[in-house]
Amino acid sequence: MTDNTDRSLGRVEARVADLTEQISGLRTELSRLVQLVESSTAAHHERIAALESFRRWMIGLMTGLFMSGIAAVLGYVLKAL
Repeated sequence: MTDNTDRSLGRVEARVADLTEQISGLRTELSRLVQLVESSTAAHHERIAALESFRRWMIGLMTGLFMSGIAAVLGYVLKAL
């Protein structure tokens, strides 16, 4: 009976060791994936900030061009009067 118990206990211990190793590997992989997501998210936010800056610059440029156009038209109209 002790032989059976010892063998059974040995199989359980081996299985526990195997599962512990698998869990450790999964933790490592999960940590790597979390770091990947964090770095990807940070890069995404940087791209959004760059695009937002470009959008503001373009709005300023278009506003300036529009105002220059209005000034040119007003100058032309006032000169014609």
